[in-house]
Amino acid sequence: MFKAHHLDVALVLAALAAPIISMLPMPTAAEAAETFSGSNADVRTILAYKASDAALRKFVPEGWELSTFKEGPSAGANLQVELVDQLFAIGADGKVGAPYRYVLFGFPVHHKGSDQDVLMLFDGLSRGGAGPYGIAEQATDNVYRSVQYSSAPTIVKEAWTFEGGGEMVSLETEFERGPLNAEKAESHVYSQLKPSFSRIYRYNEAADVVQAAGSKSDRLHSYTFKATGGKLATVFDGSESLISVTSLPAYSRDIFVPTP
Repeated sequence: MFKAHHLDVALVLAALAAPIISMLPMPTAAEAAETFSGSNADVRTILAYKASDAALRKFVPEGWELSTFKEGPSAGANLQVELVDQLFAIGADGKVGAPYRYVLFGFPVHHKGSDQDVLMLFDGLSRGGAGPYGIAEQATDNVYRSVQYSSAPTIVKEAWTFEGGGEMVSLETEFERGPLNAEKAESHVYSQLKPSFSRIYRYNEAADVVQAAGSKSDRLHSYTFKATGGKLATVFDGSESLISVTSLPAYSRDIFVPTP
């Protein structure tokens, strides 16, 4: 999500409204070894932190090594928190399913002997339970979002709360909406509990980088984040520092699972 290109926002939102898969070319031989798993469209807020390497290494499975994000607004961070308000979801059978709100925690890693980084999820909270990666706690959610348009800068207010499995996550923030950057890209995400499992996401997004590179932003009016209990207590020990805040008011993707 961090290799952004400036495009006309109206065109971006129009593109996001269409199913991504309809815009893809015919599959290559490599893509043919994948199973389509579904599509969804969301609103997301992404936080990147520099946390204790020692704390995160406790969750890195054998054969993998912890890394850091190398480029973009999150460069230098080793922990990603992704809060997701899913607007709709379509299964592989074409049926529309119930959308979920959830929060996911991941870190960049690579196989030992390789320099190719991928994101590995190690914890989460979701009304949907463990999820495909098997890492999320069953949780309740309470999400509030408002957008105020006027002659002054557009103001976005958000409040997220998730609680379950002995863990609690909350975010309260207010920020000015900035220019949106459009990106169409692909990511490959792995599970910490079952590292042989992964999913491929081919996505379109419109991203507003509210804060980058650990520098304070005048557009970030307020920000309070808490993560307690379970694995989160080990990682969020007070030594972590916020590197970036990215708002995705428009995000859509197609999901594929590599075929063994």
